[in-house]
Amino acid sequence: MRVKQLEQQVARQQEENEALTARNNALAAEVLDLKSGTQAVEEHARAGQGMLKEGEVFVQILEP
Repeated sequence: MRVKQLEQQVARQQEENEALTARNNALAAEVLDLKSGTQAVEEHARAGQGMLKEGEVFVQILEP
């Protein structure tokens, strides 16, 4: 019975490790993109700060 519990615990831990590895990989890719290019920085500025490029017009459509 103890062996079964330990096997289940190991399986849960492996699943969690896989999820965390995927998250770490995604964050590493984002860091690399931020270091090497301006596209991600621009995306963050637009989404987080509401910034626009020169000559752009912001349009917001509200649901009735």
